[in-house]
Amino acid sequence: LTYKMFIDSLSKYGIEPINPINETFNPELHEAIGMEPTAQVKANTIVKVIQKGYLLNERVIRPARVVVAKAP
Repeated sequence: LTYKMFIDSLSKYGIEPINPINETFNPELHEAIGMEPTAQVKANTIVKVIQKGYLLNERVIRPARVVVAKAP
């Protein structure tokens, strides 16, 4: 309940979380901190989110820190 109230209050002021699991890597929204070889998804697909990012009125205030897939 506390978490939901916190997220609701953030969205009230225009702050949205970036949680890009299984999306294509975008350097404008994400910060790659590692690469993981895998054959289960295409290259440049985000396989892990280490830290969520945030947008304020559609502008990045903190990029999401992610691990990106690469070909094995």
